[in-house]
This record gives sequence, C-alpha cells and structure tokens, in this order.
Amino acid sequence: MPDTDYYLMPISEVFKKLNTEKSGLSNVEAENRLNTFGKNELNAEIRLPKWLKFLFQFKDVFAAVLIFASAVSFLIGNYRDGTIMALIVIINAVIGYYQENKAENIMDSLKKLIQSPSKVYRDGELKEISQGLLVVGDIVHLDEGDKVPADIRLIESYNLSTNDFSLTGESMPQEKDTEALDSEVGVADRTNMVYLGTNIATGNAKGVVVATGMATELGRIANLTREEKLAKSPLQVELSNIANKITIFAVVIASILFLISLNQGLGLKFGLIYGLGIAVAIVPQALPMQITVALANGVSKLAKKNAVIKKLSAVETLGSTNVITTDKTGTLTKNEITVRSIWFDGKEYEITGVGYEPKGTILDVSKNELDESGISNIELIFNTATMASNAKIHEPDENHYGWYPIGDPTEAALITAARKLNIMSLDEDEKYPKIQEFSFDSVRKRMSSIRLFNDKKMLMMKGALDSVISVSKYIYKDGKVVELKKEDIELLNELNIQYSKKAMRVLAFTYRELGNNEGEYSIENTEKDMVFLGLMAMSDPPKEGVKDAIKKAHEAHIKTYIMTGDHAITAQAVGKQIFLADGGREVKVITGKELDSMPDNELKQNMAENDALIFSRTSPENKLRIVKTLKEQGQIVAVTGDGVNDAPALKSSHIGVAMGKIGTDVSKEASELILLDDSFTTLVYAIREGRTIYNNLTKTIIASLTSNGGELTIVLIGLLAVAYMGWPMPILTIQILAIDLLAEILPLTALTFDPASRDIMNAPPRRKEEHVLNKYAISEILFFGFLMGFLAFLNFGLFIFRNDLELTQIAQVYPLATTISYATIAFCQFMNILSRRYSYETLFSRTLFTNMNMIYSILISIAFTLTAIYVSPINKMIGFAPMGLVDWAYVLLASFVFLGAHELLKVYKRHKKSGKHATVLTEISA
Repeated sequence: MPDTDYYLMPISEVFKKLNTEKSGLSNVEAENRLNTFGKNELNAEIRLPKWLKFLFQFKDVFAAVLIFASAVSFLIGNYRDGTIMALIVIINAVIGYYQENKAENIMDSLKKLIQSPSKVYRDGELKEISQGLLVVGDIVHLDEGDKVPADIRLIESYNLSTNDFSLTGESMPQEKDTEALDSEVGVADRTNMVYLGTNIATGNAKGVVVATGMATELGRIANLTREEKLAKSPLQVELSNIANKITIFAVVIASILFLISLNQGLGLKFGLIYGLGIAVAIVPQALPMQITVALANGVSKLAKKNAVIKKLSAVETLGSTNVITTDKTGTLTKNEITVRSIWFDGKEYEITGVGYEPKGTILDVSKNELDESGISNIELIFNTATMASNAKIHEPDENHYGWYPIGDPTEAALITAARKLNIMSLDEDEKYPKIQEFSFDSVRKRMSSIRLFNDKKMLMMKGALDSVISVSKYIYKDGKVVELKKEDIELLNELNIQYSKKAMRVLAFTYRELGNNEGEYSIENTEKDMVFLGLMAMSDPPKEGVKDAIKKAHEAHIKTYIMTGDHAITAQAVGKQIFLADGGREVKVITGKELDSMPDNELKQNMAENDALIFSRTSPENKLRIVKTLKEQGQIVAVTGDGVNDAPALKSSHIGVAMGKIGTDVSKEASELILLDDSFTTLVYAIREGRTIYNNLTKTIIASLTSNGGELTIVLIGLLAVAYMGWPMPILTIQILAIDLLAEILPLTALTFDPASRDIMNAPPRRKEEHVLNKYAISEILFFGFLMGFLAFLNFGLFIFRNDLELTQIAQVYPLATTISYATIAFCQFMNILSRRYSYETLFSRTLFTNMNMIYSILISIAFTLTAIYVSPINKMIGFAPMGLVDWAYVLLASFVFLGAHELLKVYKRHKKSGKHATVLTEISA
C-alpha cells in the first residue's frame, strides 16, 4: 500500500483504493486498521545496545582514574585495594547506567506528552485524536501552523503551502493543490501530497492518509539515520571541564608525592599506594551521576506541573531568565473567549453565557431578549462570522470536562454565539459549501472564505477593524447597503476604542456578492469593495493566579513584557488587571507601527527604563527584533508563543515557551519548554524550579569537592608526619574510597532533591557568566576541606597521644587509629552536607526536616559506616577496628567543631547581608 503512487491517481480512485470516503472511516474500521498495521510512530531510532551503553559508563575521566589505580594496585600485589576500587567503578557504572536509562525514559515519555493531536473525521464527525492513532484511509483536516501527521494525499486545499525543508531541503514554502499528476516525479514535485515531518505554512486543507509510521517518506529516511544524542547542559559541560582539571591536578600531585616518597626512602610500593591514594582522594567519583539524577528529577518534577522540558540544558537556562516576553491570549488570559457585544446596523446587542457551551441569549440595548424576528434581522452578520470560520465546538467527553473548541478559539467563540441563537446549523458546511479560502496571515490581519450561499457566490470576511475597513467601500445601515463615509469610520473606531478599554477583543465583519464569475479567484480581485456589516467584541478574562505570578516575577527581578497582536488599549487594560507593573499602574505601550520607526538606541533605552512594557499590534519581525535587542543587552530571554508568527522569536530566544493546548506544531518545534496548561503561572513556577535545580547542583558539587579537599588534606599532612615524625599514614587508600561509597554518595544525591529556599524568588537571576566554582566557592572549599582533613588528622594524633603510644606500639592499634580518621571525615561531611543546604540560615531551624530524604540518607549512611566498622570480616577487609565510646566522643566533638565553623560563617554572612553599607555576598550554595 505505501508503495502506491497516489499522487498519480484522481481522488475518486484514491478513495476506492483505500476503501474510504470523504466523511472518513468509522471508529470500528479505524480500530481494526490500527490493530492490523500498528501505530503511526517512527520507531527506527538506532540506539546503543544496552551492553555498549553500560561499557560507555567506564569512559568517564573519574572512572578512568579509578580503573588505572585499580590496575596498578593489582600489579604491585595490593589485591584488596585493587578489588575495592574495581568494585566502586562497577557500582558507579551500574548507578550511572540506571540513571541514564531513567533520564532517557523520562525524556521519551515527555515527548509523548507534547505530541499534537490530529484533527480527523471519524463517523462523519471532526474529532481530535492522538497522531499515533491515525491509520491509512483517515480523512484529516489541516490548518496553518499544523505539523503534517502522516503522508497525505490532498482532496481539498485552500491557499495551501507547506514548509518542506526538513524533508526536501526546499527553503521556500511550496504551493499545493489537489490535481492528480500525469507523470512520475520526485517527492519535492508532488504538489498534491503533504508529508510527515513538514508543516502547513499557509491555508488549510483536507486529505486522506496514505502512509503512516515507518511506511512514510520520513520513516524510510529514519531507517538510514541515527537519533542525535541529547545535548549536554551548560553545567554538565562545566563539570566536564572541572573533571579534566581535577584529574590533571590529581595526576600531578600524585606524581610529585610519589617522587617525594621515593626520595625519603619509603619504598616503591608505599609511593605507588599513596600516590594512587592522593589521586583517588581528589576525584569525586559519583558527581557525574548526581548531576544526571538532579537534571532528570527536575525534568520529571516540572512535567508533573504541566511544564514539559524538551532537553536537559533548558533546565539550567530557566534559572537564569531575567526577561519574559509573553503573549496575552491563552497565556495571561483563560482563552475561553466569549462574544459579549455585537454592533450591527447601527444598534448594539449583548450576548449572555460564558465559554464554549452554546447556552445563552441575546439582549437589546434595553436588556430585553430578542424574539425570533429580532434574531432574524441580525442573522446576516452571524452567517458571515460562521462561514468565515473553520473551528468547531464539541460537547464534553471522557477527555474534556466541558465544551471545548477544535481549531482557533476566537472562531470557536463565533460559532458558539451563533449556536446560542440557533442561527448556525450543524450541517452548514454541506449546506453552504466552501469554494475557496484566503487564510488569515499576520500581514493582512484578516481571512475570507468564498461560499455558495443561497445560489450566490459570496465572499465572507472577518479580521481586525483597520484591515477590514481598508477593503470596505459600503456599509450595511438601516437595512440597506450605502456608501461607507468618514463619519461611519470615526464611529467604528470610537466603538473599537470603547470595547478595547474594557479589555475586549474586537473583530470586524464584511461581505461581498461575487456573482457567478467562473474565473480564477485571488485576494487582489476579491478582497475589495466589501460591504461592512459590524463588530463583535469578545472578552477573555485573566487566568486565576496570573496576578500572583506577575508579582513573583517582579520580586524575582524578572522583567515582564507583553507582545501581542491585539489593540494597544485592549492589551493595556489586561496589563492593568494583572498588575503587569507594580501597583497596577499603567504600562507604557509601543505599537508595531511605532516600533518600525523607532531606532535601536531608543528601544534599548525603553527596555532599560521599564520593568514592564506592552508591545501591541506586533508582527513576527517586531517580535524577533525585540528578542534580539534584549539579547544584545545581555539579558536571558524567555519568550512565550502559540502561532506560526511566534516561531522566529521563540527560536531566537534562550528559552522558547510554547503553549501545549492552543500552540501550533511550528511553535512547539521552535521551543525548549511546552506549557501543557498554557499558563503563565506554570512558567514562573518552572523558572523557580530552574533556580532550585541549579542551586542544588551547585551545593552538591561544592559539598562533594569539600570532602575531597578533606581527604587530600589528611593525606598531605600524613605524608609530612611520615617523612619528619616517622608516623604511619593516618588513613588508607581503601578507607578514602569507603568515605565516597559508604558515607557520602546517598546524602549528596539527596541534596539534589532539596526544596527551594524561601527567598529563592527574591534574589536576582544568576548571571550568565557566573560559574559554580567562583572565588567564594573555591575559598570555602579550601577552608572547610582543610578544616575537615586537619580535624581528622588531629583525632588520629590525639588517639596516639592519649594512649601514650610509642612508635613501635602504633602498629598494634593502627586499624583503630585510621578508623577514627575515617569516622571524623565521614561525620564532618554529614555536617557539611546539612550546612550546605542554606547559605545564610542556621542548621538549627525548622528547615532541617524539609528534606526528609536527606535525613534518611544520612541515617542509612551512618548504618553503613557502623556496619563497616563493627561487622567482621567487612572491617578487616577495609582496615577498620571497633571504636569505643571515648573514640566516638572525639569524632562527634570534631564534627560539632566543624559545624560550628559553618554556623559562624553564616552569622558573618547574615551580618554582611543586612549591613547598610555591606556588599552582599554572592549566593554560592543555595
């Protein structure tokens, strides 16, 4: 079936071949075909086999250090250390493999969430279904901005063109029609076909599905290609750089100390063991895995809040966002558009009812309900509105709790209004067939449809008032068609302003009788000399929570701009309702026309001086210029959008944010984040989570490197003691590894799940150029790393002195002495991890128990430590010996001294932060 050349067949033959008809398949037949041929999915993705993916875990630079150290240990006969190192490598590889699979599965599941529904005729009714459920023979409806969901033979098309770049490489939109071709041609020249993976540039169409899934042209190409790997996030790239520097540092230090050991006559074996010990001490083996865990968890958490991240790198960028440029309709407002007022034939009417349920009445200026005769008098404007619309409204079903639109929400509001008054029949498309359509575009700001209406060819038009007036020559007044005069235009503009001040969107309607001309219809020869009918004003109230979300954005030092195609007054009224500017003051409005003539320096000045701006009547070029200007100023920009005209700005921004409900496929393709609920509140929440995730990763990295600093410190001091005092090393290589494996891997991982600090949305966004290891972070790592290692060595030395041991006697209790060193570092690290949760807030507060995973992980790690110390033969394998109560007292005292140092630093930080003339310290750990 997929190999049939449907583009060569007339439509009737295509229907016969596929055993379908114009009204579509029945639900039963579609189900049968789905079971027979499978889902409409591309599944030729070539992924690494699991065994190879597992082997790739060992290519990490930290793993390479351990593998090398393990191999050398085996060569010199140190089988115990070599075995433990190999075991740690394997455990880390297993955890890393599991987490990578988990992250991959999360991203795969999220891809399913953002699949756009397809509009398909089943049992003669237009429905929305998942793209994956399409089958060969389905009749599909396509609108501007839609992604083509399968390979489709066109049966109707209106001003249709497609963007085929992804399939054919053609850079310009390709015009399409329905005529069968008379000879074989390549894919790019099949003008009556549209293909999976392309999208609709202009117009709308109907077509029959001729191939799905792997049988499509894109499916065949997919068999020859390999999916691109997920890009590393900036933090992962930075971590990779840090890892390389740490590894080089470890090798250099280990080599130097190895040479010193040989020079001091400590022997080759000793030098190798402690050279390797230094390398192992410096390397944070589990850190890459913890980064992956944090990012994957963040993506999963955001998805549960209706924010779908398409790639991991976007998680971090969210936290740096300092400007949001947002669309109005559907993002700040409910997008439950309802026609409220009508002006027709010199009179104004009010329509009752809310949303898309066709329930309500029409009232005259005296609030009296119109009878059938009165409704009949205004039927003309409703006929024009509905026949210049393609949307549908549907009753509640298992997937929708209320009446819902299919297609453009504004058009659905017009359909709803007509249905309320019983003006529009359900079979209107059959009763008044469409001959041709000129789709809406952002330049004309109008759309028109040629219909066969009462045996006459009529052009029905709707659009923005200024656009519709520009092609109107007459006006319907007092039941007659008369010439449109200047005073009429002034009245209409005044009405437009009045409605706009009430935050209502206004559409104008006009029509023209075309006669029976059989010639070619074009925009130029039809959209002229129109008869102006009237206006419909619609309201779309702000969404619940938007005002609070705007307030949080202000508190977070995030500028918020509105970019909309609506009238300036309408946008300004909405801006005032949601307190776009602090205190609900009026926000400066810049129209698209003003922007066209505004020099760059003036635009930049407006942006610098205003935390809130409204750009109205904007074109795609206007939106793109706004985003580029913000980027030139060094801002991190998030852009929300839902239409084809938003795609350039979405693509150019740092974070493109598409609407999941009303967004076109083009806007979703151009975005990194998709809001399933189309809510600005969700976007602000996502920014908060982005900040939280980055802060948690920063805390984890610094906490991890601090313990590595502690391990390095005790080894360096120990080597000095060996060289000048004849002492044994205060800690074994295998015990250093046990710190990473038993004591800190779980708490550090739990740290990545930390909840946001209470003031996270009160601080300015993180600067783009800011790094994890800034000078403040490095100074704290060095100080606390040294303190941790010094306290461990001090406890080792105190054990020797308090037991009055001679050097010859130390060997008898050496395992106990090194156990004390190990326990001191482990418990200091517990305090370090707990203290790292907040930079300014004391550990002794109610926030201690806000991350119970942290508490549980520390308790489990303590249990692991006690097991390793007291249970034989584990303790003998690691070189531990059971500790007494006095020994534990010294360990706990050292850990509380370490905690006290953290608390004193926080007191100093709080003092500096609250001081009138103090410089606020850079937030480095929360």
